[in-house]
Amino acid sequence: MSYDNRYCPFLNRNDSRCAQRFQVSHLQFAFQHCFEQYKSCPTYLELLVERRVRQGTMAHGQTATNLVPVTICGKAMSR
Repeated sequence: MSYDNRYCPFLNRNDSRCAQRFQVSHLQFAFQHCFEQYKSCPTYLELLVERRVRQGTMAHGQTATNLVPVTICGKAMSR
């Protein structure tokens, strides 16, 4: 494993969702999830999706305001 893959790629961002993990009371979580196992962190997944949405909209010349919120129902609909 290379050194670059041993910690979360979003660790150096100034994001409040990550900053709260580095409080003394949450350090156990930070060491478990920000290093070595960062892909299991729910915040990592949120940030990754946000990055991919930004990259996708930039690639197509659109802006984030062109996105439409969609709600998916958990039940299958019958016809």
